[in-house]
Amino acid sequence: MDLPAADALSTAILGQDTLGVAATLRAGGDSGGDPVPVHADLLSLVEAGPVPGVVLAEAVSGRVDGVAESVHELTSHVLDVLQGWLADDRCADSRLVFVTRGGVVAGEDGEKAPDPVVAAARGLVRSAQSENPGRFVLVDIDDELSSSVLAGVLASGEPQVAVRGGEVWVPRLARVTPDSKAGGDVRSWDPEGTVLITGGTGGLGALFARHVVAERGIRHLLLVSRRGLDAPGALELRAELIAHGVEVTVAACDVADRDQVAALLAGVPEEHPLTAVIHTAGVLADGTIPSLSAEDLDVVLRPKVDAAWHLHELTRGLGLAEFVVFSSVAGTFGGAGQGNYAAANAFLDALVGVRRAEGLAGLSLVWGAWGREAGMTGGLGEVDLRRLARSGMVALSAEQGLGLFEAAVGSGGSVVVAARFDV
Repeated sequence: MDLPAADALSTAILGQDTLGVAATLRAGGDSGGDPVPVHADLLSLVEAGPVPGVVLAEAVSGRVDGVAESVHELTSHVLDVLQGWLADDRCADSRLVFVTRGGVVAGEDGEKAPDPVVAAARGLVRSAQSENPGRFVLVDIDDELSSSVLAGVLASGEPQVAVRGGEVWVPRLARVTPDSKAGGDVRSWDPEGTVLITGGTGGLGALFARHVVAERGIRHLLLVSRRGLDAPGALELRAELIAHGVEVTVAACDVADRDQVAALLAGVPEEHPLTAVIHTAGVLADGTIPSLSAEDLDVVLRPKVDAAWHLHELTRGLGLAEFVVFSSVAGTFGGAGQGNYAAANAFLDALVGVRRAEGLAGLSLVWGAWGREAGMTGGLGEVDLRRLARSGMVALSAEQGLGLFEAAVGSGGSVVVAARFDV
C-alpha cells in the first residue's frame, strides 16, 4: 500500500527496555533525533508529563509454562494495559500501538505459522478497537519498525497492519469460490472411523452430529460435553442417532483438562480409530474491556484455547482426516463487548496455521452469527437480530451453515470465514 509521508511523532515506549521496541524504532528512522523515552509502566508514563501522541507497547509471548498457560498470562497482561489506558483521562488524546511479532502471517509465501499466543492477545485488542475507534493500533513486525513507517501507518488510519522487510501489509477478506481453492489437501473421512465432537450435545454439536451421519455416512460418534448424558437433550439425541444405525457414545469430559482428554482418547476402540475432530465447545461471558476480569478471560479461554491445544497435542500422531475448530468473526474483526471471546477464537485460527505448517489436517471455520435455532445466538431477540442486520451481517439458518461447512471442508483452506454479508 502507498503510505503518506512521515510527520514528526511524539512517541514513547511503555513497559520495555531499550533493547525492545525502542531499538527497532530507532533502527530504521531518524538516527539524529532524540532517543525515544522508555517507561516501565503506565503510571510512570503519565507521571512523566503530558502523554505523547503515540505510545508503543510490545505484546510478546514468554512461553514459560506452556502454550495454553501463556495465552492466559499474556491476554491478562494486555487486558490490564488496556484497562489502565482507558481509565486514565491523561491518555485520552493519545494512541496506544501494540507491537507484536509473528502474530499473523503476512507477506510472501513461505512465512512460518503464526504464534497462537500472540494471536490471542491481538484478538483481545481488536475488540478494544471496536469499542474505542481510533485509540488503539496493532502493528506486527518481523525485524524493525522505523519511525517513518510508523508515521505512515498511523496516518493511513488502518487499525492493524503487518510490516515485513519495510513493506506494510493490511488484512482483507477474499471470496472463496470453487475455482479459488486454497491448495490444501482434502482428505476423505472413513465412515468406520470415530468422529469426536466437543460440545456434542449442544445446539451446534447436535446439528453437526446429525449432519456427518446423514451426509458423510459416519457410523461411530463420540459426543463430549461437561455433563454428558445429564445435559439437556442428550438422551434424546443419542436415541435418535442410534435409531439411524449409529454407534454413539456420549461422554462427560472437561476438554480443558488434559488428563481427562487423554483418558477420553484412550477409550476410542482400535477397530474404529479416531478419524476427525470437530471442536464446537465454547461459552460466552460478554463484557466491554473496562468491565472484563481475569476470571471472565479464563472462563471463555478454557473451552476454546486449553481444550483445542490438548486435542491438538494428543491427536498429533493419529493421522486425522480433519481437525475442525469452530471460531468466530469476533476474532477476525473484533467484537464490541466480546474481548475474551475474540481472543479465544483468534487463538483457534492461529492454531490451525500451526497444524498446517506441521503437515496436519486443520480447518478453522470462522462463523458469523447463527439464527435462533442453533448456536450460542439462540437466545437473541428480534432487537438483537435487527442490530446484527444493521451491522451488515445476516444470521445463518441451520441449512445455510451446514452448506458452508461442506464448502469450507471441500475448499482445502485453513481459515475460512463462513458468514452472510449484506453488502
